[in-house]
Amino acid sequence: MEFLKRRFLRNSRTNLLKTIHYSAALLLTGCASSIDATKDVQSAQLLASERLPVQIDPSLTWNSSNPLTVEVAIAYAVTHDALLQRDFSIIVQRRAEIAQTELPANPTITGAFGIAVDGLSGAPLILNGVQNLSWLWTRPERIAAAEQTLQQAILTAASRIVDVVSKVRLTHFEVATKINLVQFAKEDVQLASEALEITKELYVVGEASELETDNATISLLKSKHALKEQQEQFDYAVLNLLHAMGCPESTTVFDLVPQQPLPAIKCDEEVLFAFAVDNRLDLATQRAMIKQRSVELGLANPPLVSASVMFNENFNNRKAILPGAGITIALDGKAKEAVANAKLKQSELTYIDSMRNAVRDVRKLHEAYTASIEKLTIDEGILRTTVDSLQRSIEATNRGELNPLTLIPIKRNLIQAKQHTLFDELDVATNYLQLEQAIGGTFKGIEQ
Repeated sequence: MEFLKRRFLRNSRTNLLKTIHYSAALLLTGCASSIDATKDVQSAQLLASERLPVQIDPSLTWNSSNPLTVEVAIAYAVTHDALLQRDFSIIVQRRAEIAQTELPANPTITGAFGIAVDGLSGAPLILNGVQNLSWLWTRPERIAAAEQTLQQAILTAASRIVDVVSKVRLTHFEVATKINLVQFAKEDVQLASEALEITKELYVVGEASELETDNATISLLKSKHALKEQQEQFDYAVLNLLHAMGCPESTTVFDLVPQQPLPAIKCDEEVLFAFAVDNRLDLATQRAMIKQRSVELGLANPPLVSASVMFNENFNNRKAILPGAGITIALDGKAKEAVANAKLKQSELTYIDSMRNAVRDVRKLHEAYTASIEKLTIDEGILRTTVDSLQRSIEATNRGELNPLTLIPIKRNLIQAKQHTLFDELDVATNYLQLEQAIGGTFKGIEQ
C-alpha cells in the first residue's frame, strides 16, 4: 500500500512538472513577434531607392561578352557587396531581438528530492519556481529601444546601398575617362615617333642638327613614359571598379558603355545644407540612436521585483505551497542613471558633430564643383583655339607656307588640350557625384 502511494505521488509530481513546462512554452510562443525580417530588408531597399538617382534592376546580369553599362555594374555590386549582406544580416538579428524582447523574463524552476539516510520511510520533495516581474513595467521601454536598434540597422543598410551605387558610378566614369586618356597617349606616341623619323631624315640631308634629333628622341621617350603611366592608371581604375562591384579577383576583359552626361547643379549652399540634414541616412541613424538612448533612461534603474511559488513535501508526507516575493535593492541605481544620461548626452553631441561635418563636406564639395566647372570652361576654350590653330596650320601647309614637321607639335598640343579637358570633366563628375552623396544620395526633390 505504501508503495502504491509513493508511486502515485511520483506520477503527480511528473504531471505537475510537465504542466509547468507546457504552460511556460505556450506563454512564450504566444507573446513572441514574428522573426521574419523580409519586410525590414525591403524597407531598407525602398529607403535607398528613394535616395538614388538611378534605378537598381536586380534582373540585370554581368556578361563579359557584352559592354558593361553602369546599370549592370550597379546591379552586380548591390548583390555581391559583402558589407551590405552583413547589414542585411544585422537587420535579421535586430528583428529577432525585438521578438526576444517582447517575451517575459525566463522563469526559473528548481527542484530537490531528498533521500532518507536514518532508516525511516519517506523522502522530502521541494519544487520552486521564480519569476522576475520587472519585465512587466520595463517591457514598453525595452521594446521601444529594440525597435530603434532595428531602425538603425535599416538606415545603415540603406546608407550602404547609396554608398555602393555612388562608388560604382564614380569608378565606372573613371574607367571610361581613362580609356580615352590611354588612346590619346597612344596618338601622342605615334606623333612623336613621326617627328623623330622626319627629323632623322632631315638630319641625313643636312637640314636638321644632331641636337634636334636628340630632342626628338627625348620627346618620344617622354611620350612613351606618359603612355605607360596612363595605362597603369587605367589598370588601377579597372581594379577599383571591379572592387566596387565586389569582384576584385576578376581578370575578365570587358568593354565599357559611357554614362550619360551629368546635369548642372544650380542650387546654392544653404539649400544643400538643409537638404543634407533631412536626407542623409547616417544622420537619420544617429537620430534613431538618440531616441534609443532616451528610451533607455527608463531602463536604467527599474524596481527589481520577483515572485516565487514553492511546493514542499516533508518526510511525513505533509505538503505545503509557499508563495513568496523578492525585492532587489539596487545600490548602484544612481550610477546607472548617470551612465544612461551620459550615453544620451554623448549621442546628442555626436549628432551635432556629424551635422557640422556634413555642412563642411557640402561646402567643400560645392566649392570644388564650382571651381572644376570654371577650369573646364577655360580648357574648353583652349581646346577650341587649338583646333582652329591646327586647321589654319594645315591650310598654310597645303599652300606650301609651312614645313609639315611644324604640324606635329600643334597636333600634340591638341592632344594635350583634349587630355586636360578630360581631366577637368573627370573632376567635375567626381565632385558632382561626391556632392550628391554628401547631401544624401540624390538631387531629386531638391529645389534648384
